[in-house]
Amino acid sequence: MLDAIVNSCQYLLNHFPGAQECKEYLDSRLEVSSQSYFQFGYFPGAATLQVLLDMVGDQTLKDSELCYTKVIEDSLGPRSVNFCYFEDYPLILPFRDAYGRVAGLVGRSLLNDEERSIKKISKYKNTKDFKKGQFLFGLYENKQHIIAENSVYIVEGQFDVIKAMEKGIKNIVALGSSNMTNYQFSVISRYTNNIFLLLDNDEAGEKGRKLVISKFGKFANIHNFYLPENYKDIDEYLTKSSTNDSMSFTIRI
Repeated sequence: MLDAIVNSCQYLLNHFPGAQECKEYLDSRLEVSSQSYFQFGYFPGAATLQVLLDMVGDQTLKDSELCYTKVIEDSLGPRSVNFCYFEDYPLILPFRDAYGRVAGLVGRSLLNDEERSIKKISKYKNTKDFKKGQFLFGLYENKQHIIAENSVYIVEGQFDVIKAMEKGIKNIVALGSSNMTNYQFSVISRYTNNIFLLLDNDEAGEKGRKLVISKFGKFANIHNFYLPENYKDIDEYLTKSSTNDSMSFTIRI
């Protein structure tokens, strides 16, 4: 069911005029080949939701709890109105399990910090019942590289993984946060015992590093890798650094 939605949203991203802002944002961040490989998509808001309904059908979206219809009464009289789960989150990305099955969707808002604050919404929104702590983004795509290298880079975000892959770093996965769950550790331990933490250069990232090492340091070879201090994360580093070809990480205990 989610596969049909992913495929349709991917088509809309590249062909629907309303998706222009999303496409321009992605083009500024990622190569077109990466956008296609990871199946980024455009999820229309309620005003233009019909274009997606025409592609996948009303029932598919309702069964996936991505839209619902409500009867309202106003100056126009009683009428049925579609409400969209990903309203204000037009850019979507599928999250896959280790076998490549779509386990959930992550929507991203393109509103700036102030606009999101006014609307009281977060930057990301996941489909219902999807818990990122039970998955590792990029594991399906990169597990063979992790096995071959017998090591894995652990980062926080999906864009971190994708940008690293564009630069040739394939033994990498994302937690989806600065915290590694017991389940995530148990999964990655099936592939390697050598973990390189490359979490964000901020307070949450530093707290996450300490937690990971305190919880799992006795069960794996875990090393803290740090980017230069003027970069927030590996995505920013690989995008802006002039030393992309010779990755310069600092190891600290």
